[in-house]
Amino acid sequence: MPGNNSYTVTTAKITLTASATKSLILLAPGTPGLRLTELGVSFDGSSALTGVQIDLYRVATIGSPAGTTTTPAKLTDENATSAVATALTALTTEPTSVTILRSWMISPFGGALVLQEVLDREVGAITSGARLGLRYTTAASVTPGCVAYLGFTE
Repeated sequence: MPGNNSYTVTTAKITLTASATKSLILLAPGTPGLRLTELGVSFDGSSALTGVQIDLYRVATIGSPAGTTTTPAKLTDENATSAVATALTALTTEPTSVTILRSWMISPFGGALVLQEVLDREVGAITSGARLGLRYTTAASVTPGCVAYLGFTE
């Protein structure tokens, strides 16, 4: 069961692709797993546009996802051990299939979504061998910039 060390994975600014579904973050927990505690996404759209769908998902079939390897940052004691979990951000190749756990529609015109602690109960522990991801789906004309993060304990 996950412990008390807290970590975060944050993306750099990503310009969203119009008419696309792409993952922002994909977490791969190690043993003993992780517990998602926080989620955040914000946009810098300069005008009112069609909303962006944000999905929190669990990977059903992994396939061969690819993206930028990102080391989770420590949020607790700087002397805590490094995270066992690994992460990809700004995926260029998606997992083969996913199970959507939660979805939100967010305005790209300065819109933001931040959830704390609630996900700790809704999603629960994600164990080694599983993956947990955050992705977006855009309409044809939507291309704002975006940053996102996932916070977790292990």
